[in-house]
Amino acid sequence: MKSKEKKGILILIGVGVLIVLAIWLFTRVGNNDKKEETNNLSQGEFTKVEQDGTISNTSEKLHQDREDSGFSITNISFGEVKGETVLKARVTNVTGQAQESFLGRIVLFDKSGNKIGEIPINISETQQGETIEIEAYITESYANAYDFKLER
Repeated sequence: MKSKEKKGILILIGVGVLIVLAIWLFTRVGNNDKKEETNNLSQGEFTKVEQDGTISNTSEKLHQDREDSGFSITNISFGEVKGETVLKARVTNVTGQAQESFLGRIVLFDKSGNKIGEIPINISETQQGETIEIEAYITESYANAYDFKLER
């Protein structure tokens, strides 16, 4: 081989290495930005990250006792655990009569009153005055919700 051919091959190899390095760096930086963006989806004005990684909702409005769809809702716990948004509460039937079980939804709102999502929930059969524990889970991130209501 001539020295010009060797020089040309070395230049091609060098350019190839630079291209591979540039692509590798670009994909690494891009992935880190996406991970950070995903982690921040559930964080906001009404969240607090606990030591164990659980994201707790701090909205006073969301945690207020309330009456929705004929049920008194108390002891409300809301946040994100291991990537799932979780609502837990005590629900008392105050409709004045027994209620059959039904599939309802927890409708979530932001501070401006805009609907930001829903969590399906199954409410068990209850007698008038009976209190049950409910839990609703969804894999979408709504930990930063401001308020909610129970709908049938």
